[in-house]
Amino acid sequence: MNKFKSENINHKTADISSPADKKLKFEEYVTGNGLSCIFYRDNSNPLVGVTLGYHVGSRDEAPHKKGIAHLFEHLMFQGSDNVKRGEHMKYVQNIGGICNAFTMQDFTVYFDVVPSNQLEAALWLESDRMNSLDFTEENLNNQKQVVIEEKKQRYDNAPYGMAFHNIFKTLFRDSNYESPVIGYDDDILSFTLDEAIDFHKTYYSPENSFLVLSGDFDRDNAVALIEKYFGSVKNGGMPPRRENVIKEMSGDVYSVIHDDVSLPVLYIAFQIPKAGTDESYTIDYFADVIANDKSSRLYKRLIYDMQAAKSVHALKYQLQDAGIFLIRAELNVDGNIDLVENVIYEEMNNMIDKGITDYEYEKVSNGIEFYHASSLSTVQKIGMDTLFNKMQFDDVDLINRKSQIYRSYSQEDILRSSEKCFKDKYKFVMKYIPKKY
Repeated sequence: MNKFKSENINHKTADISSPADKKLKFEEYVTGNGLSCIFYRDNSNPLVGVTLGYHVGSRDEAPHKKGIAHLFEHLMFQGSDNVKRGEHMKYVQNIGGICNAFTMQDFTVYFDVVPSNQLEAALWLESDRMNSLDFTEENLNNQKQVVIEEKKQRYDNAPYGMAFHNIFKTLFRDSNYESPVIGYDDDILSFTLDEAIDFHKTYYSPENSFLVLSGDFDRDNAVALIEKYFGSVKNGGMPPRRENVIKEMSGDVYSVIHDDVSLPVLYIAFQIPKAGTDESYTIDYFADVIANDKSSRLYKRLIYDMQAAKSVHALKYQLQDAGIFLIRAELNVDGNIDLVENVIYEEMNNMIDKGITDYEYEKVSNGIEFYHASSLSTVQKIGMDTLFNKMQFDDVDLINRKSQIYRSYSQEDILRSSEKCFKDKYKFVMKYIPKKY
């Protein structure tokens, strides 16, 4: 039975003109075979975004099968019953659109942005490869080599390329987040055609998928097209989720890597709570105040005052079952990496002990509101944000409530979260040192 639910959301407006100044209207629709659809209509430009998410990522991979989720993303462009190998992207480009895909720890996402009058073509293309992917030994072996070459270029042989692999491996040891999304060479080469077919059957089904249409389209026509192209796709049911146990670190971990890099780089990483928790919001204040613009505390000390670093950034990485907070400092040639490390701890401890100032709180709050409004400037961005809110939290309202949610946290809340995440907590410290030093 088809189910509908409409959302009409009021939210705090930003101080710039954007879609965030309006009430965003969403409609949720579920096909008879379980495909969850979300509609956001904006007829101001003749474009429509088609964003399709599958609830599968590297966290769902079996032991010794690491990288199959990402490899499968590649296979999705290798042809289907009605589309030849490599023709999917070319087809979208020929109708004036763009398309791409990416794999994460928790999800895999495929997206298209096409002229409004080409919505049917985009839906047909996505449904065809969901329903009838062309599985051949030739395609599989070809993409194995493509992925291994990608791995070499982006990670194995790239400056600082293994940094994030090391961070995930250390912070999430023995969990489903330990291995890199791209996988390991031996595992990639070992995948069989039967395993690829089984992976598609298990995870690439309507009930495990989420489709967002955003932009210029007619609602009734969209429903008819979705039923036409997706309604007959066989539903494989909800796949079982692998248990993902996140263990707290039992002590600080230090790593010094002498590599062919041009400058010393320092990484300091902490485990933090998962996406959707209070800390997933309040840590943004901590990150921006300590490192993320030219008025931040570490920028002033390390770059202006000490002239020890070229750049410093704080990053929050949120997952379904855990999170990472990371500070990365790229040093000048003559920068003292141990001294920089100690200065970072000084500033972190100062914020943990004393909190942030009124000025810093207002500055970051305004910046967050501006960033949120700017992130809703295109149908593609709205579609992507809506997709993740649906997949992670089952909450399409969230896109319009983020500003109020951030504003709902006080400076005292931010202080408490900082203490919870960082005070007397174990960390992973990694130092890249140029071999010539």
